[in-house]
Amino acid sequence: MIRLAVISDSHGNEYSVAQALAAVGQYDAVVHLGDYAADAETICEKLGKPLYAVLGNCDFVHPPKGSFGHELLVELEGVKLLLVHGHRHGIDGYSTYDARDLAIRRGANALLYGHTHISEVAMKDGILVMNPGSTSRPRAGRKPSAGLLTIENGKLLAKIVTI
Repeated sequence: MIRLAVISDSHGNEYSVAQALAAVGQYDAVVHLGDYAADAETICEKLGKPLYAVLGNCDFVHPPKGSFGHELLVELEGVKLLLVHGHRHGIDGYSTYDARDLAIRRGANALLYGHTHISEVAMKDGILVMNPGSTSRPRAGRKPSAGLLTIENGKLLAKIVTI
């Protein structure tokens, strides 16, 4: 079993990342889905936790030290996760269709994305779709949030955690 703390759109607020990780509880690794991945990078270095991250449209402002790309296909416990921020994958406030299509073509079991600052957990087109929302700048009347993704015996369990 592996438990992933999933965060996105921290926008330079390391404190919000620390709060999110505390709210998630126990986790084995951190996923940051862009827009200040450096926030998670700094905290993961301090905590000694692995980090899987992608770049967002605002990561040029304060780029992370690591060489992250705009998408990442990660396989953990036999499950494939496609990580994207979304700004280069057709994600807007209304649709994740293009990104879901890419995830399916890559053989992913789940699409994890950010960019909209609006949390979501849903099954669409046979894959899990998760946006943890934003740790620091939520939209659409939401509260700051993060996600917890548990992978066990090839099964995914996702939930949103309010900070």
